[in-house]
Amino acid sequence: MATKQKTSQKSTTKRKSSGSNSGRRGRPPKNKGASSGKRDTGYNMDPEKKALFHDEILLVVSLVIALLLILSNFNLSGKVGGFINGVTFGLFGFLAYLLPFLLFFGMAFYIANRGNYVARIKLIGAIVLSIAVSSLIHLITYGYTQKSKIGDIYKMSSESKNGGGIVGGILCNILYPLFGNVGTYIILIALIIISIMFITGKALLTILGLKSEASLKQMKERRIQREEEMAAEAERRPAKTFTLKKEEGSKKAATVGQEYSQDENTGNKTSVEKGDGLFGLKKKKKTVADNSIFTPNIDSSFDMEEIKPLDTDDIPIHRSNPYYDENSVNEKVSDELKAKFGTREDSTESNHEAQHRPGIDEDIKRLLHAAGEDAVDKSTELYDTEQPSPVSHMDSLSEGEIQETVYEEANRISSRSSSAKSNAASGGDVESMNINQNLEEKKEYIFPTVDLLSRPKANAKGMSDKDLKDTALKLQKTLESFGVQVTITNVSCGPAVTRYELQPEQGVKVSKITSLADDIKLNLAAADIRIEAPIPGKAAVGIEVPNKENTMVMFRELIESNEFKKHPSDIAFAVGKDIGGQPIVTDIAKMPHLLIAGATGSGKSVCINTLIMSILYKSKPSDVRLIMVDPKVVELSVYNGIPHLLIPVVTDPKKASAALNWAVMEMTERYQKFAELGVRDIKGYNEKISKVEEFNDEKYKKMPQIVIIVDELADLMMVAPGEVEDAICRLAQMARAAGLHLIIATQRPSVNVITGLIKANVPSRIAFSVSSAIDSRTILDGSGAEKLLGKGDMLFFPSGYPKPIRVQGAFVSDKEVSAVVDFLTAQNSSAEYNEEVAQKITSVQANDSSGSSPVSDRDEYFVEAGKFIIEKDKASIGMLQRVYKIGFNRAARIMDQLADAGVVGPEEGTKPRKVLMSLEEFEQFIDEYV
Repeated sequence: MATKQKTSQKSTTKRKSSGSNSGRRGRPPKNKGASSGKRDTGYNMDPEKKALFHDEILLVVSLVIALLLILSNFNLSGKVGGFINGVTFGLFGFLAYLLPFLLFFGMAFYIANRGNYVARIKLIGAIVLSIAVSSLIHLITYGYTQKSKIGDIYKMSSESKNGGGIVGGILCNILYPLFGNVGTYIILIALIIISIMFITGKALLTILGLKSEASLKQMKERRIQREEEMAAEAERRPAKTFTLKKEEGSKKAATVGQEYSQDENTGNKTSVEKGDGLFGLKKKKKTVADNSIFTPNIDSSFDMEEIKPLDTDDIPIHRSNPYYDENSVNEKVSDELKAKFGTREDSTESNHEAQHRPGIDEDIKRLLHAAGEDAVDKSTELYDTEQPSPVSHMDSLSEGEIQETVYEEANRISSRSSSAKSNAASGGDVESMNINQNLEEKKEYIFPTVDLLSRPKANAKGMSDKDLKDTALKLQKTLESFGVQVTITNVSCGPAVTRYELQPEQGVKVSKITSLADDIKLNLAAADIRIEAPIPGKAAVGIEVPNKENTMVMFRELIESNEFKKHPSDIAFAVGKDIGGQPIVTDIAKMPHLLIAGATGSGKSVCINTLIMSILYKSKPSDVRLIMVDPKVVELSVYNGIPHLLIPVVTDPKKASAALNWAVMEMTERYQKFAELGVRDIKGYNEKISKVEEFNDEKYKKMPQIVIIVDELADLMMVAPGEVEDAICRLAQMARAAGLHLIIATQRPSVNVITGLIKANVPSRIAFSVSSAIDSRTILDGSGAEKLLGKGDMLFFPSGYPKPIRVQGAFVSDKEVSAVVDFLTAQNSSAEYNEEVAQKITSVQANDSSGSSPVSDRDEYFVEAGKFIIEKDKASIGMLQRVYKIGFNRAARIMDQLADAGVVGPEEGTKPRKVLMSLEEFEQFIDEYV
């Protein structure tokens, strides 16, 4: 029996162990860690997760209660709902309709701002506002009855669903006996207004949209003070960057370092924490809005979820500043003075010390009264402005500079007015004598004012920081998807394009990045991109992507920049702004000649206007003279009458070639004078003339620099290609030291217009948008111009640069040009054209026309031979002999006539001549000259 019991016990134990083993086989093995068995229970969470879990439960309960209250308000929830309906309307009256919404949103606001003192004040304000509104509704609906009790108020509000309920009725019954009807209304309305002020945190005048003049002035002063503090802080701190975080061992990106923000009301530093709760809610504490769009650098960090950068490198964002700071002018200078007087830095005049005197306003008024009202019309204005980084400010004029300018202007006007009075009092002979003396004396040049130019738009906005970051991430992700590992080292946001500088990993070929241009353009959804590989002077590859919104560069910004004002040259040229937003101001004397080419509508004419306007704002007519050649008639004719013109604008193509030949003669004469005085260039000549007083001979006078502007070279090359090309080449080779500079522009960048000789002798080029890479190579000897965007987007390639740089050209409108020309013609003496130069040009033109073979001397086979050669695209004397059955001498004369007309090029030994004209151009030549 005992044996049988032992056997049964063993079998039972075996079954238990097998059962436990089988049960254990169905479950995964337990984790022996510290947190084993505690993950799925809601009571063993971290304190933060546990608090968030409770908050979400409370929010859900509030939502359910609010929904039940809404249903009970309309008797849609049965008997319980009817009871709740009577209670809520009895307690709150008409406000019971809003009670569910107030309950839910109030609870959500409390949960999101728990522990915030300001949030508690706002909740208390909301409760007081509800009670005051209930009392006001009750007073309007039922008024005050002396015998009404709390039960009566409850019954009336519950049955009629109106009034203020017990909450509003009690307050009304307390206030009415003490303050009466009108006093109760005043107190309740005051409570409502105060509650709204606590809830919004704003003053009553701000809420109503009424601000006094004093408050506006204080706000303006605070804004200026904040801008100054931001500028000072940016100068003290190093360049801030945003960083692409490296992924470390997990599928998710590395966690961003905590970003702290100053609480707006409490002043406590709070961090933004990511919620991971039931509904994916996040507890966010109030942060200050990011205003870093006005600064050139960004201080923020962001994650990159699916990209693995090689290194954690800083990526600074440098952006241009297109805004014009109108409020940075010093308030010491009144608007009236700025409208009437101004100063200008001139490199040729000596600087005088500013005299500071007390009572400057009284002295100015007295001098203006004595001088007359002409001061308003005859004064000049050019403000000294600076554009420090990162925020652009206008430096105010010192009192000494204003006072000095005002005294000089007033004395000049007084002397002129007194001389006029004396002339009027004296007889006719004296008057005529004074007029002749005034004609002999040169009137001082009055520079145009900056007020004639348009200000940049204050609401101009470029790409936001978020867009730049997103594009940088997308660009890096695109390259890594093709197996190209890169690191973004810098982002430069310019007016029209943004350049992303990439540093490839060791072993990555630059050609591999350039071959992915189309793929990058596809992934970035860009109109076109340009890859600069590598960037000169940097171990990086630049990818230039067009901005979604372009910022226009106004000419006034460059005129007021430090780079232009302090430039020592009289022929400084304000080109535009580079990709980094820095003004580009160059010296035409160092170019020394410039070729401007681009397709129609790309900005070529605006660039020429910018160049001319730069000279008008920088130099006097005694220092710089202009010769303008405009075969198109309508582009440069607006400048007729300005004092800088040496001769009127030339519009006849034949006269234009004569003007270039006169320039060659002028250059030769200047070199002869240099040799006589033993100097090397125009600078040394003028210095020697100014220092030595014995040069009274009219032969030795101060030489102005001459800038020759040809707006359309193609038309001149069609009329007289040989003469024009020879004159341009001679001037380009030798005219720099003589002070003559060529500016050549064309909208047809073909090889028969921009010949090899012209390209070899004109080292500086500006290329605007062209249609093909062939045209780009014709202008720059390299591709890139076909990728430009137009509207002033250019590749600037001055002499001495290893590669062209991308610049957004300044914009000057026709209205601004007309305003400046009208000012110069009105304020200065009329244009003094040099009749001697005009006569020489006419004589050169006559000699050229007489020296060339007249139309009647052309061979009868001239037209037929020209068409035949153009159709065959081959020019040789033997071919003309065989086709027309003429002798060698006659065929050679026909070929020489075709060469003089520009149909074929010069002879090149045993090689056939080049055909330079198309059939359409030759037919046009026949219609005009044959």
